[in-house]
Amino acid sequence: MTISDLRTFATFDGHGGKVSKRVEVLDHEPPAAGPYAGLVAVRGEHPLGALDERPADDGADLARGVASIGWVDPATLRDWYRPDRVVVTRLEARRSGLEPGLYADSRGRGRVRIDGLEARLAPDGRPAFRALAGPVDAPVVDVPLPTDQAVRLVAVRAVEDGLEIVTTPVSPFLSPGRYAAYDADVVGLPPRASTGQVSVRAAVLLDGSLHEVVRIDEQAATIWIRQGDAEVPIAMSGVGPDLVRYTATPA
Repeated sequence: MTISDLRTFATFDGHGGKVSKRVEVLDHEPPAAGPYAGLVAVRGEHPLGALDERPADDGADLARGVASIGWVDPATLRDWYRPDRVVVTRLEARRSGLEPGLYADSRGRGRVRIDGLEARLAPDGRPAFRALAGPVDAPVVDVPLPTDQAVRLVAVRAVEDGLEIVTTPVSPFLSPGRYAAYDADVVGLPPRASTGQVSVRAAVLLDGSLHEVVRIDEQAATIWIRQGDAEVPIAMSGVGPDLVRYTATPA
């Protein structure tokens, strides 16, 4: 996962709400008195069902599946994935106690420092961030922060004008793949080196059956599962974290 990509995504309910597609919301401001007043520009696969839809690339034909751009009513957009970026002066940062690093804002523990933006599988089998406590120059291991308790991810780094703060949504799910294992960590002691890697697999419980998770696209808010020989997309919003089962084996 990275939060250097500041693009905005949302689900567009087009064709009178009959068809939903994941689209990128573009930063285009239409003229106040023009035909697009009050609308927002989006990019996605044709047919979008947007106003004045046209190919995103000059010279391309407007065919099914081709990237296209059009204008839509913002009321038809939902499930936003919208990073935010602000820069504060060093004086403001000092007053607020801001320091460069990676953090997760949580529901029960406030802002928790984490060692990376990608979660891992915690000892209890739930996806969690490796949390840190103590001073920045001498951190100690904290209790893991479950991803379903995190509200947003925050990256703070020094820039020429002060400190840049980028916040992004956070997914409660863990993508299948290889992850570093830190089995030697002890809460309250300095972080220890990785003890190896684990291969994490995931499955979603749907209608009483488990379906393998192939991949997770957080920006598109989509989980791809295997049904028979096909890979099928399902919306993240329709799957609770408690419906996903994880298994980890040494890699």
